[in-house]
Amino acid sequence: MKISVITATLNNAATLDATIKSVMHQTHNDIELIVVDGASTDNSVEIISRWQQLYPDKIRFISEPDNGVYNAINKGLKMASGEVIGALHGNDTFSSPHVLAQVAHAMNNDNIDFVFGDISYRDKEGKIVRYYSSAGYDKSMLRYGIAPPHPSLYVRKKTFDSIGLYKENYLIAADFDFFIRLMTVSDRPSQYLPIDMVTMSMGGLSTTLRHRIFTNNREKYRALRENGIKVCPLTLLKRYFYIYKFQKQ
Repeated sequence: MKISVITATLNNAATLDATIKSVMHQTHNDIELIVVDGASTDNSVEIISRWQQLYPDKIRFISEPDNGVYNAINKGLKMASGEVIGALHGNDTFSSPHVLAQVAHAMNNDNIDFVFGDISYRDKEGKIVRYYSSAGYDKSMLRYGIAPPHPSLYVRKKTFDSIGLYKENYLIAADFDFFIRLMTVSDRPSQYLPIDMVTMSMGGLSTTLRHRIFTNNREKYRALRENGIKVCPLTLLKRYFYIYKFQKQ
């Protein structure tokens, strides 16, 4: 089973080498890495080119201006040839070399359209400071603005073809909108993988305090309403009570 990994990156030269290495060192061999660089001004392209020369049959990349991370991911989705597709951003890494092997094992079940799992967060010193578990997740929690962690999501290409790509008019919640379409509107069958799949770096757009409190909630409310799920805006505040069930310090 071929798995496509899309890496959207912009000026991540300090961490990009580790990101690509974590993909190329996966024990699942049938993979392709599609790097979508947003016209970086650091030496990102040099790093990508070096890896591409080492793995010419497994790495493809483009470097050009984009209209944000979801536009970049959509570019990668259009390039992807794998049966299953996921995303790994340019400052994140797989948490173990066996992640994609476990994804492939689960997706060998033709009745499963997508899988998701757990992720961890590291600080600037590389110390794990938070763990987000999707154990016990139920799609009804979307009403409270809670979705599984997007970096752990792997979806069949035919499912993207059916329900569409990420909506590019969201700043940080297009993945939440996609989860609604995936889990509620189309009600696709899924499987939870009880493993730490991705180690994320703190400090990204969606982890800054202002965006977590204001932009995130505003866009999630909009996504729910646009997909026909009527909720009171205050309902989303309940997510801060639920979130401690899924996140561990």
